[in-house]
Amino acid sequence: MSDNITNSTDTEDKKNEKKTARIEAKRRRLAQNQAENTGGSGRRRRSGGALPFRVKFRIGLVLLSLIFAVGSIVSISDYLSKRPDYRVTDEGFTHAEKFADAVPLTGIDISEHQSTDIKWKKVKSSGIDFVFIRAGYRGADTGSLHIDSSFETNLKAARKAGLMVGVYFYSQALDAKEGKEEADFVLELLKSKDITLPVVIDYEIYPGGRLEEKINAGEMYAASFYHDAVLGFCREVEAAGYESAVYANGDMLTNYMQADLLDDSATIWMAKYGSSADLDADYWFWQCTDSALAGGIDEKVDMDFWYVEPGKVYPTRAATKGVKDEKRISIGECRVSPQEISAKLRNFRASPKFGVTYDGRGLRNGKDFVATFIRNTEKGTGYIMIRGIGKYKDWMMVPFTIE
Repeated sequence: MSDNITNSTDTEDKKNEKKTARIEAKRRRLAQNQAENTGGSGRRRRSGGALPFRVKFRIGLVLLSLIFAVGSIVSISDYLSKRPDYRVTDEGFTHAEKFADAVPLTGIDISEHQSTDIKWKKVKSSGIDFVFIRAGYRGADTGSLHIDSSFETNLKAARKAGLMVGVYFYSQALDAKEGKEEADFVLELLKSKDITLPVVIDYEIYPGGRLEEKINAGEMYAASFYHDAVLGFCREVEAAGYESAVYANGDMLTNYMQADLLDDSATIWMAKYGSSADLDADYWFWQCTDSALAGGIDEKVDMDFWYVEPGKVYPTRAATKGVKDEKRISIGECRVSPQEISAKLRNFRASPKFGVTYDGRGLRNGKDFVATFIRNTEKGTGYIMIRGIGKYKDWMMVPFTIE
């Protein structure tokens, strides 16, 4: 009986020893794992091993969700900033028969008299393709020169919105010398700034102003006096590499400036309010009203039409320093490819990919030509306006399909 008790005790002791050994081994493994993870510093060390696939997959889903959310927010914000309140058209206006083959592009001209809180993306989306911005003016009384207080802001924002941009200067020039002085004033403001439309001299008779006084005194009795003043401005602008134009109302163009002679030397922008207008001379722009509405602008604005025939080549007047005009190549001799240009409309914009080549050599946008997309805010036919610069010259408008 005592032997059985002894044997039973030995068996129980052996079980306890094995259990103790297993517990001790487990403790050693835990201690070793802890040491490896902390590097002996007491702080948990990041594992150098690869993450499990399941963890990677979850992280990927989270990142994709974040990217999608941010992209959606940006896309919605961009959409809302461009969505037009309404569309501006030429409805209610009759264009002169001479422009039967032209596309009447729609634009506006503005100054500091409009609000500075212009939503330029909406201006573009509402159907406006170009804008003339006042750079400054000559005082009608003292003749001093002034900068338009909204010039810099309007110019930068309009260009960023994708509009074709030109500038104008309200003149009271009495002769060619003053016309040149006004041009130099604008050119100084335009240093390092790119524009795609002409620099314009806005020539008007201000009631009681210095120009009217000289006319009433009988000192400006022939068209040549007016031509000297405006052409002094235009030639200075063209010599600096910019296109130029002359703005005046129909009465002044007809009765003071003899527009049928002026149009041989200058691009004309005529102001004549009403549902229709014409002039016994060539003109390129027509200002039809001073009480139009455009998306993105609270106040009423001047509205303009610009007549351009697709595929027709229009000569430039701007010079290029170091290159004789007869050596320059017309953009009309270049090829725009592909022949069938198309683009999808997204957030009220369509921007097709295209190339311009001459004699097999690719031309560079910004170096050999400048291009702007117009009529590109709704489905149908849009256009690329291309103007040659540097070794190249002239204007041409090329159509593309908007899907």
